[in-house]
Amino acid sequence: MFENRRPLVLGLTLVSLTAFFSGCDRIQKLTKNLKPAEPTKPAVVGTYSSAQVSVLDPAGFETFTTQKDKLVIVDFHAEWCAPCKLMGPALEKAAAAHPGVVFVGKVDVDKAGALAAAQKVSGIPDVRIFKNGKEVDRIVGFPGDDAILEKVAGFAAGVTPAATIKPPASTEPKIQTMKKDWMPQGIQRR
Repeated sequence: MFENRRPLVLGLTLVSLTAFFSGCDRIQKLTKNLKPAEPTKPAVVGTYSSAQVSVLDPAGFETFTTQKDKLVIVDFHAEWCAPCKLMGPALEKAAAAHPGVVFVGKVDVDKAGALAAAQKVSGIPDVRIFKNGKEVDRIVGFPGDDAILEKVAGFAAGVTPAATIKPPASTEPKIQTMKKDWMPQGIQRR
């Protein structure tokens, strides 16, 4: 019955002895060598195979959301949130369905609490959709895969894929290689 409580009892006994014999050198040496238990590291939420899905930190949030000619989706989530675990794969499917157009950024609210507070995230999963740097829609909760795919497809309809965007034509004259017998006007070759 008391086997499970033995570490607790020993710990409390050591604490009370330390308080009682605080002047004793041996107790101070014993307590000095005790190390607190290391905190457990958070589990990895998932690895993202798609180049269109990236993990955001507070410094990269602003530059990620202000991209032009792209549909940017920011997913505020946490590893312990069950609906967030359903939302992640749905957003990856939406990004894969629109290559070069839809890009997903994931923000863990436990690791970036200040950013979540600044963006007024009150419930998770909180998904924000940005088009040309402006927020156009927000989804709080998990409405289902089909609803997410439909909503993303609606916003991605007018966006040109980044790979097909052509650079503007240059107005500078093209430099041509000089021909062997070329001479300026009015000058003759002797």
